[in-house]
Amino acid sequence: YSDNLCLMEVKVIDLQFQGRVGVIAAYLVQGRGTHVLIETGPESTREQLLAGLLEHGVRPEELAGVFVTHIHLDHAGAAGWFAEQGVPLFVHEKGSRHLVNPSRLVESARDVYGERFDALWGDMVPASAEFVHPLTDGAVTEIAGLRVEAIATPGHAFHHHAYRIGGALFAGDAAGARLDLTSYTSVTSAPPQFDLDYTLASIKRLRAVAPEILYLTHFGAVPNPLDHLTAYHDAVVMNAEFIRERMSEGFDPASLQVAYEAFQLEQAL
Repeated sequence: YSDNLCLMEVKVIDLQFQGRVGVIAAYLVQGRGTHVLIETGPESTREQLLAGLLEHGVRPEELAGVFVTHIHLDHAGAAGWFAEQGVPLFVHEKGSRHLVNPSRLVESARDVYGERFDALWGDMVPASAEFVHPLTDGAVTEIAGLRVEAIATPGHAFHHHAYRIGGALFAGDAAGARLDLTSYTSVTSAPPQFDLDYTLASIKRLRAVAPEILYLTHFGAVPNPLDHLTAYHDAVVMNAEFIRERMSEGFDPASLQVAYEAFQLEQAL
């Protein structure tokens, strides 16, 4: 692909989260003479990420920069380690302080995952502030001969950016999650920040970008991005309406969870 500054090549690195293929991706983007990395995945998969980089002949300290779409552990858990190697980190301005001091982020996740936390995510290394570069909506970073544009896409989280490089769009969790080779797309509605109106507005904004190819962190390249984004918009609306109807019927939280899971299974089948 071309980003009008130089030709680029995108490599998908499967982080094989929990030993499973096609769950969490990181993207190695080759620019002019060097590379940038988009997403690091969790600290628990860092060795797999480093192995993937080496397969493409790249040592971590050679990266020109690392961009994370947001600071959830499955996207940025290993970011601090790269800062320790002297690699600049680029992140939404509202998420930057959590890379510098991840204690609240980690504590909150430990409350959710309990004893499973370490096996799932591993620890998170604090990043030195000098290597953390906060980005605002529309910020353009010229790096490695590439032009990386940050696009504010709240909804999944308020500190979420998608990144556009030429015709390629790296959507993080703003365009849903799907396993490879299936048309079932999961609505990425993680608590506590999920907001329906912002989610739909962000999908509309991504459609307006009209990307040639869309990359999902969960998982892989989507060659027909406008069709995918239209279908994802419809999926978000349908699932939200399902929740509204069950709530109006008086479902308690436990029953609502069971009903929603069954509804997802029905869609998947």
